[in-house]
Amino acid sequence: MGRTMEFAPIASYGFIGNLLSCALVRRDGAIDWCCLPAIDSPSVFAAILDPEKGGAFRVTVHGSEGEPEQAYLGETNILRTVFRTSDGGIVELLDWMHMGVFSYVEGEESRLPALFRLVRCLEGKALVTLHFNPRLDYGRTQTVLSVTERGICARSEGDTLCLHARGVWNVGTDGAQATVSLTEGREWSCICHYGSDDGVSLPDIHKSLQQTERYWKRWIAECEGDECPYLGRWQKEAIRSLLALKILAGGRRIAAAATTSLPERIGNGENWDYRFSWVRDTAFTVQAFTMMGHFDDAREFVDWLCELLCEGGMRPADLQVLYPLYATGTPDEAELTHLRGYRDSRPVRIGNAAMHQKQWDIYGEILETIYRSAQLYPGPDSTLRRILIDIVNYVCEIWREPDHGIWELRQGSQHYVYSKVMCWVALDRGIKLASAHQWQADVVRWEEEREALRSTILTEGYNAERQCFRQAFGSSYIDATALLFPLLEFIPADHPFAVNTLETIRKELEEDALVYRSDYHREREGTFIFCSFWLVDALALAGRVTDAVRNFKKLLAHANHLGLYAEEIDPKTGEFLGNFPQAFTHVGLINSAVYLGRSQTEESSEQPLMGEQSMVQ
Repeated sequence: MGRTMEFAPIASYGFIGNLLSCALVRRDGAIDWCCLPAIDSPSVFAAILDPEKGGAFRVTVHGSEGEPEQAYLGETNILRTVFRTSDGGIVELLDWMHMGVFSYVEGEESRLPALFRLVRCLEGKALVTLHFNPRLDYGRTQTVLSVTERGICARSEGDTLCLHARGVWNVGTDGAQATVSLTEGREWSCICHYGSDDGVSLPDIHKSLQQTERYWKRWIAECEGDECPYLGRWQKEAIRSLLALKILAGGRRIAAAATTSLPERIGNGENWDYRFSWVRDTAFTVQAFTMMGHFDDAREFVDWLCELLCEGGMRPADLQVLYPLYATGTPDEAELTHLRGYRDSRPVRIGNAAMHQKQWDIYGEILETIYRSAQLYPGPDSTLRRILIDIVNYVCEIWREPDHGIWELRQGSQHYVYSKVMCWVALDRGIKLASAHQWQADVVRWEEEREALRSTILTEGYNAERQCFRQAFGSSYIDATALLFPLLEFIPADHPFAVNTLETIRKELEEDALVYRSDYHREREGTFIFCSFWLVDALALAGRVTDAVRNFKKLLAHANHLGLYAEEIDPKTGEFLGNFPQAFTHVGLINSAVYLGRSQTEESSEQPLMGEQSMVQ
């Protein structure tokens, strides 16, 4: 495997951002991942993927003892790291990205693609060093540093990154360094922004800190309706997940994660770029924001889905699985062979070839989202109504065809059972919407196809020998997506198939509350945390509230020191695997927290929660 000690655990990182860009801040004060000007732009710091060639922005407090303390400032995305030195010094590092739209370049309004870092000496004295070593464009081209009146300027082919920080700078082959001595009450500030200094007017760092803190606290307090009080004892954890989702959800499109190529298992090559907006992720995120009472944010995502569907000439067959966040056009998947990859797990990929796949479940997720979002988008207008009718008609035509499925396996298409169930959801929700809004549609055909599809799934999708729904027709594998079938109202929670499937998945795919996606994935990756939250919901719906709460508490214990999660967890070591932070995981936590918050307490007798569905009512 080669050298691995240089790589920090994925769980050691914090997460900051401002709805346009974001960064990962290690517990020792190093920024090892940041893409500017946007989350899907090429990286300027990527030491998490290659400590030598990726680039980093480090703060070193000399004489620091023990592990630094790291936490967010209340319910914000401002990260605070505290260092204690051997001679009694205490140093605070605050990291954030400016919130609020302002004039970045004269005459142009935009969010600021910049990192703000403020170092304060709280007690005693301390020697602090900044090590600024950007590698623009994923380190594919040479980055040249030069000293300026304000600090340091980094340039490569077509890119510029500027650091504003006072100090005596020394520039070498491994970046630029400056050291200052701070005494109690003194501070050292720096702003690292994308683009040249020409015409740039940056906000005062203290005003930015105040404005950013005020923004996040106001946003959290803006929940509408009676949703938030249902969270009860898990409100703190759900709000932290919501804050992480808000960073990923800039521009009305939700990034699946902030990173690319963090491996699902060390060294196995399952490394993907998640800095795209999946239709599926957007649908799940609408659910989470609505459950937390943030209807304005949820409306933005529904609006994006509606605009996407209503584009001129759009046909259901034209709908892609994923879309770029900010980039124009969806780039082809490519490998960055010059980077080692996290813990030497090659390849490092940018772009995602899943955009070329067909995944039938997205149609069900769209119909489910519109159906469950009546308070967000009441009475679909004529244009949206037409496209929804077209989708349901299209599902009537394609549900008998194979697809690539929710897990995007690159081994050819199959008749995935989850995809079939979501096609059933598309038909079912289409029928209900047509009835509620008097659509002029061939509802009789939809009803016939819905019944034919249901019969096919129950006949070919259930493995009587394993007492569980299959992953795909004819397959011996089972899949955790089957946990959702009662939640989606495909079958009642007390149906024998649902009862048996729940037991089989617990026996075959669960390891102490952690759930593998399928037995196909079991030897290839860690447990999938989103699926683990599905199990919580399925247990609660089945009336096993005590088991659901027990599992939920165990999952909460797997969060890192800041309440954040990656995509997967190694059940043997507890190590985070996959991209980080992962939107799916935090959506799952919110859904389970709300679901359990609405259910009975752990001490009460177990009664089924029929009618309390995971999706928004």
